[in-house]
Amino acid sequence: MSKRIMNIKEVPHGGGLCIRSLKKSIPEVNIPKTKNFDFANAIESVYPLLDIILSFLDYKDLINASQVNKAWKEVADKILLKRCDPSWFTCYKIKGSNILKYSDNLNKNNIGIGIILYNSRRIKLTDYICIHREISIISLKPVAEYITDELIPPNIEYCLISCPRVVSQFPIKEKALLTSTFDGLILPKIPNVQTTMFHCNPVKKLDIKNTIDNFIKPNHEVKCILLFCKNDLRKSIYNLLDALVPGLNPLAAAIGGGIIRGTKTFQNQKKVFSLNDVFCIAFTKEKEGKCDFSAFSVVISGDDLSKEEFEAELIKFRKNTELRSHSAAFRICCSAKVDTDEELDLFEKVFPNVPLLGMDADGEIGWNCYNNVDPDSWTRPNQSGSKRMKKNYPVVQHQWSTVLVLLTWGNLVTK
Repeated sequence: MSKRIMNIKEVPHGGGLCIRSLKKSIPEVNIPKTKNFDFANAIESVYPLLDIILSFLDYKDLINASQVNKAWKEVADKILLKRCDPSWFTCYKIKGSNILKYSDNLNKNNIGIGIILYNSRRIKLTDYICIHREISIISLKPVAEYITDELIPPNIEYCLISCPRVVSQFPIKEKALLTSTFDGLILPKIPNVQTTMFHCNPVKKLDIKNTIDNFIKPNHEVKCILLFCKNDLRKSIYNLLDALVPGLNPLAAAIGGGIIRGTKTFQNQKKVFSLNDVFCIAFTKEKEGKCDFSAFSVVISGDDLSKEEFEAELIKFRKNTELRSHSAAFRICCSAKVDTDEELDLFEKVFPNVPLLGMDADGEIGWNCYNNVDPDSWTRPNQSGSKRMKKNYPVVQHQWSTVLVLLTWGNLVTK
């Protein structure tokens, strides 16, 4: 996947963060006049006009365009195939300049949900971003408005997660091992998978029941859930897990997340959240339905692992997963660990071309969920000496660890 790069130095005109706009004007194309004018044939006759026009269409309009004729179908199918991949963007600073990189398919796939991490030490949601457009046009917008206007299309649900440090690994040539100001991963609508975001107070069992009834269909089962909270909820969080992953099957759902600074969602949900609320992103499917989607998670514990030992853990995880044609991953790393940048390179080595949205946390949430999982890893107490929780659940909250969650969908890829 290729990338686009924008680079502009900060100038003292009131903007806390200065970035070049992504928006571009549509190129002018003159279509020659012909007798018995046929619109479809005229567009096809001027290359690459058909490709340019169809690239601006959303998923529904592309499906309609593919019915025009064979040539239109070939172009539309090619664009649709590209839009099955996740898209991403990253913003970081080098020598006083803000660098914005993003994938070619940003805002062009059939978007299901957006997940954005931002460094709470570098930017606040109340800050303004200075946007530089063509012909020296400059405008100021709040962070959330900028993201909605430039990075995520209207009417798409997304969340902002504030964390101590943002370090992701995207398929780009340059290896800039720098912390980001903000990174985003946008997942397409995965066939036969429902993606939903919600807040829930795990201390109140009635709130858990009402929330699940509102956001998860009764005939659906959870395949993956990302959990983020502001406080240590190592006891009450099991109330939520008991409701989301019934049956106590360690392979039922991948789990990942961490203790972060705060969250903000942009969706049709009006509710006042307490400090005990857990923010959840759930991926569910019909219990009896067929679905080309898999989710896996792993907890790699220890701050003293060598590079070779960490790579061995990744290889073990890779051997016990099944990659499909489209994948994305999440990484939650203990903020107290040191020299963790090499973990990103090792992930790229073992899982090439898989975009990895990464963050540091003040406590990691996760458990092992992959093929042939070792039963000892499911019940072994963590380094702090905590014992196995009741109902045979494993320890879900960790320290000095790295948690990885892998989502993969589409056709199976031969190893």
